[in-house]
Amino acid sequence: MTRSWILLSLLLAVLVVSSALTLLRWESGREPIPPGRYASIMGVGMAVDWAKTGREMRLYSRRVVEDFKEMGFSHVRIRVHENLSDRFLRHLDRVIDDSLEEGLIPVLACVAKRFKEDPSEGRMRELVDWWATIARRYENRSYLLSYDLIVEPSANIRVETLNEFYRRALAAIREVDPHRIVFLAPAHRSDPLYLDSLWIPRDDYVMVEWHFYASGPSKSDPRKLWTTGTEEERELVMEKVNAAVRWSRERGIPTWVGAWMPGNYNKGNDYSVEEQVRFATFVSCQLRRAGIPYAVNSDSHFYDMERKGWREEMMPVLEAILRPKCGPGR
Repeated sequence: MTRSWILLSLLLAVLVVSSALTLLRWESGREPIPPGRYASIMGVGMAVDWAKTGREMRLYSRRVVEDFKEMGFSHVRIRVHENLSDRFLRHLDRVIDDSLEEGLIPVLACVAKRFKEDPSEGRMRELVDWWATIARRYENRSYLLSYDLIVEPSANIRVETLNEFYRRALAAIREVDPHRIVFLAPAHRSDPLYLDSLWIPRDDYVMVEWHFYASGPSKSDPRKLWTTGTEEERELVMEKVNAAVRWSRERGIPTWVGAWMPGNYNKGNDYSVEEQVRFATFVSCQLRRAGIPYAVNSDSHFYDMERKGWREEMMPVLEAILRPKCGPGR
């Protein structure tokens, strides 16, 4: 072997080791994680209320996090209100740290109920201040922790107002934490068809959250119709997925689906388990093919916090979400 070949082999070996170490630092959260890499490790998650209500906070234990990780989830969307009480913050510390230690990526998502109901200047300042406080509290936490600035911006919030909130909130976070992943969502309840109206900053650590079927499909509403999975019904799903894929490719910004529901659990739940499996399989497979990570809505429909166990009747749906049997094509 010539000297040049030896030097080339050594250089390649160094590059391989260096790349492996970089990946290890990213996945351990010790270094800032680029959006593309973050999207690739998010996998499948679930929206959880472990720090949202008093009841859920009382029932929470580390056992819950262990069960979610063991089931196969990779991230959790931790929905919270704009609470800053000592009790809440200590509990939130616990939930975030338990998730990180058990290998679940925590995405902290603010419900922002007051701002959505009253998108005034005063409410905007309150919400920006809340995020500033959160950013200071967690600035030294693992970079696996990310921030979802507002859960499902309501129709009450004008696009201009929403974008102004994003400008201010992101600036407040970046003052103390310049490299953490932050999610912005489009207007009209995070509808991907409104992505073009979303303000996007010059920031290397911004991603976009969008969602559809957050309260499940419907057997009568033409906007989210799903009965047997006809071609027209599948097209309704694909319209949103394709819109997000096109926008993401044009902008070079990865996206994440922060919520979708396999059945209409909040509106009578008139989908059988078999029907939910069919819908969940189709949605899961399309998002996987598009390379978009996703979270399902929500934990209480699948997991019993009181007895600390998965709801047995929902196991087929969970399998379709986590390990869908995707055939060729659509």
